[in-house]
Amino acid sequence: MKPKPTNEQFRKELEHMVQTLRDEIANGTFGPGQLLPSEPSQAERFGLSNKSVRKGLDMLVEEGLIEKIPRIGSRVKAARQPVVLTLGCYLTDMLNLELAGLLDEFQRRYSWITVQAKPHPQLAYVEDEMEWLKRSDLLMLNDNHFVKMVENGQHSLLLPVSANPDVYPFLTNQFIHDGQLYVQPLLFSPVVLCYNKRHFRELNLPEPDGSWTWDDLVRSAVKLSNGKGRFGFCFDITNTNRWPLFLLQSGVRLAREEGGGWNIRDNVLLSALRLCKSIVRNQELFPFFIAESNDDINRMFLEGKLSMILNTYMGLNAWKHADLEYDVSPIPFIGTPLTLAFVEGIGINKHSAHPEEARLLVDFMSSQHAQGYIRKHTLSLPSLQIVNASSVSKSISVPSRYMLYREMMFSYRMHSDLNIPLAKYGPISYLLKAYWANLIDEDELCDRICQELSTP
Repeated sequence: MKPKPTNEQFRKELEHMVQTLRDEIANGTFGPGQLLPSEPSQAERFGLSNKSVRKGLDMLVEEGLIEKIPRIGSRVKAARQPVVLTLGCYLTDMLNLELAGLLDEFQRRYSWITVQAKPHPQLAYVEDEMEWLKRSDLLMLNDNHFVKMVENGQHSLLLPVSANPDVYPFLTNQFIHDGQLYVQPLLFSPVVLCYNKRHFRELNLPEPDGSWTWDDLVRSAVKLSNGKGRFGFCFDITNTNRWPLFLLQSGVRLAREEGGGWNIRDNVLLSALRLCKSIVRNQELFPFFIAESNDDINRMFLEGKLSMILNTYMGLNAWKHADLEYDVSPIPFIGTPLTLAFVEGIGINKHSAHPEEARLLVDFMSSQHAQGYIRKHTLSLPSLQIVNASSVSKSISVPSRYMLYREMMFSYRMHSDLNIPLAKYGPISYLLKAYWANLIDEDELCDRICQELSTP
């Protein structure tokens, strides 16, 4: 008796059947108006049950490739008019999603639809998003950019999409406004600590773990700095996915006072800012390195110039084929283990000339097949819960503690937990840089941040 296949085996067998029929329809083996072989014939051909064959044929019906004729069979539909979709995306999506290959997979399934990816180096302002959206049928957005759209009343330019029940709920929640979901989550990541295992081994130092405070990091980072071009720790202090960590770990949620003003003179909050300053100004462990982006920091880490850095799972993709002995750990904490997390997804332009085809792409990108493709070919974290248990390709260098993100989920917090309007992150970052450089003191920092937050 043939053993019952596992869910994964069944999924692969069903996908093989469906993809084979897709290819045969595309290459003309079965032309428009032609009936496919009967369900029993397909069951025998692919070694599936009649019920499974019907499920596969239903998938082809949903994709618009065939139609079911009662008491007759499944007939190939007439050729569809070619459609070209434009996808506005981040430049990093080409690597983090392995986007070119993913879109090839989509076109294999929907042969009449061509997707042109238009990468944008950085969507820094709402105006960028609006301009990019006007030129695109679909747009890749992270949760921060979506919040900025909401703050400016621009979210209505996106079509609502249906929630995928298999996506982590906390990811879906980041793109809901007034009860509507506007962006389908595809990827997410916490900020983690990356460290060079060889550096720790050379000095016989214990590797970072979940118990580390910032004091533990400082002590080890000083020892790891060798005075010969290697420093123990560094991160991009201008990045809004880095410095807010210290505000977050203070445990203080900023709020207006009764009179409508803001007060950030909380001792715990100021202590967190002082801690950050003490680290970035400590030349025994932190280099005077003018980084233009996280890419510069990641490159220094790859070259062995830095022993520890802050990074994301998306950022690990730069090292997926590198000869680098590294691992990941939760970031150090102040009082309670907390880290920043963020999510990226895909939305549809309300004014797209091809909304039906755009929805097909959204559904495909969040499907188990596409999410599994991302999981296999990248180190990014797909949004589907079930996919994250599958394996990465053996050709990719995976840190041994890669699955750590699952145990860290209790510590995830979003930028929204700080209660700072997204439009204010830029001005506050400017003031913090001045504070870290001793161009302004603590009193002036507090006064000017409060003034900035009170300005519409």
